[in-house]
Amino acid sequence: MRAFHRLRRDESGAAMVEAAVVMPVLFLLFFGVFEFSKLFYDRHLVETAVRDTARYLARTSDPAAAAEQARLLAVYGTVDGNGARRVSWWNPPALTVTAGSCSGFCAVVTTVANPIDSVTRERTYRGTADVRTIEVSAELAYPGLGTLRLLGLDTLRFRVAHAERVIGL
Repeated sequence: MRAFHRLRRDESGAAMVEAAVVMPVLFLLFFGVFEFSKLFYDRHLVETAVRDTARYLARTSDPAAAAEQARLLAVYGTVDGNGARRVSWWNPPALTVTAGSCSGFCAVVTTVANPIDSVTRERTYRGTADVRTIEVSAELAYPGLGTLRLLGLDTLRFRVAHAERVIGL
């Protein structure tokens, strides 16, 4: 009994036991914060790429003909494909330019009626009777750094889109 009481009051290994219990939780917390920070940063870069692509296509006379340069602009930030990738894991396929709905990395060109208001005698938007817009969107699956799988989460998917009024050349 005396040895049991002495062992019960002994605190020489208490710090090591506490560290063994707390460290896995702290590591998961640290790497989880790092993972989600990387996710938000990469999403911001993809949003910037989609916005730049929509602006580029809105200023071309034929968006379908400029689709490959627009894809290179999204990936590299330049229309000639030189430079480093914006997001290392994102390599979108060819940009599809359509007049209807689409999925993946695509651009939808729509025409909106711009009638003259009977009271004010002005159009809703400045310009002609029809206003063209282009919306570029991208659907992605974030591959992650591995922490998401440790937390039991599936691959995160997100969609970004940006619309611009077509100015054309």
